[in-house]
Amino acid sequence: AVVSTQSGHYGRGFLSANATVIDKALLRKLRSDTGLPFIKIKEALIHNNYDSDKTKSWLLEKAEENNWVKAQKLSQRATVQGMVGILRGSDFVSMVSMQCETEFVSKNAKFVDLLYKSTIALQTIESNGVVPAEDALSFTFDDQKISDLLLSTIGSVGENIKPNSFYTHKINSNKQSIVSYIHRKSDCEYENLSLGSIGSSIIFEDLEDESLGMTIAQHIAGSEIDETTGLLRQPLLQDESVTIGELCKRHNFKIIDYCRMCSH
Repeated sequence: AVVSTQSGHYGRGFLSANATVIDKALLRKLRSDTGLPFIKIKEALIHNNYDSDKTKSWLLEKAEENNWVKAQKLSQRATVQGMVGILRGSDFVSMVSMQCETEFVSKNAKFVDLLYKSTIALQTIESNGVVPAEDALSFTFDDQKISDLLLSTIGSVGENIKPNSFYTHKINSNKQSIVSYIHRKSDCEYENLSLGSIGSSIIFEDLEDESLGMTIAQHIAGSEIDETTGLLRQPLLQDESVTIGELCKRHNFKIIDYCRMCSH
């Protein structure tokens, strides 16, 4: 699950403005012939200049080389475990949630490495907010698409892995700051990636006391945000006599954006 105040701020047009419209009937036929995901079929069509026969042959050849068939066979298996990863710098934050089948794999180095590389890849885009999974999987880490790294990881660990949520934000003013929090923190350690079951990140403006920011980050991690009521009207979990909005006014700071993610 992912909640963000700017869930629509990142537009799909960011990637697809110059894309050629692909015939849906052709996509369905190649899907039926190969059993492979639509995202791979679209990439193959572009690579083969939209030649159907060449695309089919290329897909079948690459499928064996790159664990696509194995991933497709595992794709229907339930993913009931997972991990949230948060990578934060002085002027950015990236969050990724992925699901897997077992707790053992959620702590596997290859699975955590996939989370890490995905958070790095998110830093290459200019827009802020939630990123659609289909778009995020097309981003690259060291010239490798996240979708290819995902398939490689599935092949290595032998479990279904489901990309769940992607979020990124870069601050553009020295008045802004980022506070992140991980709930049920994992004992896994990997680079400077924070890992756990639930994560939250908030972009503040004019926040002087970071402990207040952490209090709100903990509130977001521990709450189901009601879209009708909104965050600012919610009573603070740690002190229900005050709402988040009242706390902001009392201490003269603003919440520019926030995101909450769960691992499953």
